Amino acid sequence: MQITLIKPQGFCGGVTRAVSLAKKAKEDHPSKDIYILGMLAHNQTLIDDLSKQGFITLLGNEEEEINKLKKGDVIVFTAHGHSEYLDNLAISKGLITYDATCFKVKSNLEKIQKEIEDGHQVIYIGQKGHKETEAALSISPQVSLYDTKLLINYYLITDKNPYVINQTTLNYYELTRFYDDIKKHIPGARFENEICDATRLRQEAMLHIDKDVELIVVVGHKKSSNTNRLFDIAKTHYPDALVMMVNDVEDMKVFDLSLIKKAAIASGASTPSYIVDEIYEYLSKYDSR
Repeated sequence: MQITLIKPQGFCGGVTRAVSLAKKAKEDHPSKDIYILGMLAHNQTLIDDLSKQGFITLLGNEEEEINKLKKGDVIVFTAHGHSEYLDNLAISKGLITYDATCFKVKSNLEKIQKEIEDGHQVIYIGQKGHKETEAALSISPQVSLYDTKLLINYYLITDKNPYVINQTTLNYYELTRFYDDIKKHIPGARFENEICDATRLRQEAMLHIDKDVELIVVVGHKKSSNTNRLFDIAKTHYPDALVMMVNDVEDMKVFDLSLIKKAAIASGASTPSYIVDEIYEYLSKYDSR
């Protein structure tokens, strides 16, 4: 089997920083439990690895989880961003906090805040329920969601020149369609494409593999937005290929791939490199079967 690794692979800078910051929290407080408020990044293998190292991931309602903690407990905020309310709640509880918010996400939240302070409304293109989207919407009622599936209620927008910004892990190639729709309703809207490089580069690379590829494996967690967008692009642009999204090598073992001659492996920005290596080795064995 001929196998292509679609690069880049491995953690993006934001996930690398989040993992490093969580480990620093443990080094700074070796005698304390380290709590992570939600999935540090959207990959179950990563969360399992952190659990083995003694980190405690809190997956319930964020406000309720913070309220369960006591003064002096250590909490790490995830890479996806969070509301200022949660910061203030943690401070009021006397918690020791580490903020692993991705710098790109943090920058976007600051841009939204500035637009609000300047008196503008903000249209945020994102996925309803995603933590990054929730963080953006929490800034002000003047931030309206343009849901990638449900679109937007334009009656909410009274600003002739609203600021349009987006979740960092969307499909880079779909943004134009959303922009065109907004322009039809609000010609004076101002747009800023905030797809992060880690997401964009992976999507661009997906479009440049051999057209006769028979199998495309997208490695990542089902909650990972950038992984799901890679999967969508692969399904759209390679309709004749078998496209699968897997969390790890165990998910591969239910498929008979003995007739596959040409395969490609892509991965989301929060997928550990060693998981991709294991899948590569597993597919490589088909050469000797």
